[in-house]
Amino acid sequence: MKPEDKRLFEELLVYREDVFYICLGFTKNPCDAEELTQDVFLKAFEKIETLRNTQLAKMWLLKICRNTCLDYAKKIRIRNLLWKPKGSYSTKSNTPESQIILNQQIKSVKESIQRLPKKLREVFILREYGDLSYRELAVTLGVKEGTVMSRLNRARREIMDMVKGELE
Repeated sequence: MKPEDKRLFEELLVYREDVFYICLGFTKNPCDAEELTQDVFLKAFEKIETLRNTQLAKMWLLKICRNTCLDYAKKIRIRNLLWKPKGSYSTKSNTPESQIILNQQIKSVKESIQRLPKKLREVFILREYGDLSYRELAVTLGVKEGTVMSRLNRARREIMDMVKGELE
């Protein structure tokens, strides 16, 4: 490995948390997400010489991440694609009733995301967990920015419609 490739790989490690959260969004399991994160960086290490434009390093890495997660999903046929730690949600009121209502709403949103078509679910997870810009999403998914915006808008609308239908 060339010294500049080694340096570039070390710079990619800055995105470890981003990669982990994207993997977590796909797997819903922290242990699986950690394993996938390691796989992503192993693949990046093995293919570092193929990275031509170092300014696109983050998007290159996240594309590897996306593909690794999709391969994983195909192997085990994941049904639940979104996970957040239970302690990450807060309520203004900590009554048992408000917690039950909040948990029902969270469950409804998760189930709605799971029912999205693959292309919409994928862009939603990458945006929400990876915090990618429209440009980064476009490069990662291999589509135009307008397509990203359209898919993300459609995903959000469908989630809202499904949640409204369940909560009524």
